[in-house]
Amino acid sequence: MKSDQCFRSELENDRVRVFQVEIAPHQSSGLDRHRHDYIVISLGDSKFEIEDSINRFNMELQSGEMQVIQGGGTHRVNNLSDRALRLIEIDVAKGIRPQRPFCGLNARQCNDGAFGKGDNGSYSQSTLFETETVKLARVQLGASSMLPTHRHERSHLIVALDDASLLDDSQDREMHLKAGEPFWYSQALSHSLKNTGTQEISLITVDFK
Repeated sequence: MKSDQCFRSELENDRVRVFQVEIAPHQSSGLDRHRHDYIVISLGDSKFEIEDSINRFNMELQSGEMQVIQGGGTHRVNNLSDRALRLIEIDVAKGIRPQRPFCGLNARQCNDGAFGKGDNGSYSQSTLFETETVKLARVQLGASSMLPTHRHERSHLIVALDDASLLDDSQDREMHLKAGEPFWYSQALSHSLKNTGTQEISLITVDFK
């Protein structure tokens, strides 16, 4: 586990580790080693750099944008902004293998997805990338809208990009997630998700193979 106070563990199991990262304006994290490939998602617009012993990689991400980074290196994160940097970091135990995507990243655009607008409100579900080990998608749900029943063949993760209240028919209960908070599903299932709040929300889903 990471001991740096900038990193707060949200979830850890044999498939994935999820951290929230918060760094004050113009401050830096400690040195951090990543054994596995990982995904960084920005909560709010951000401007930062990843610094290792040789290089500095500048990044500017809009809220909800993500970057895939290969593991195996040691680095620190420097916040270049006048406001706090907030990131979600998803470490995938089996690796992501971003150099060999089926779609997204540096491959063809992913063309699977779903969207609709009707009595159950408006929703969209679009795959951002897929590799041998994971499939990552973005879900947007309008106020009081429902993502219709869909199936996940294996374990999967959802991460809220906004404060969200969700009714999951497979759980038979309402979930309340803060922005950046994950929820883990340990097995295959079919379910629908309803946004019971009064604002549009965005989620990231990660399916593990």
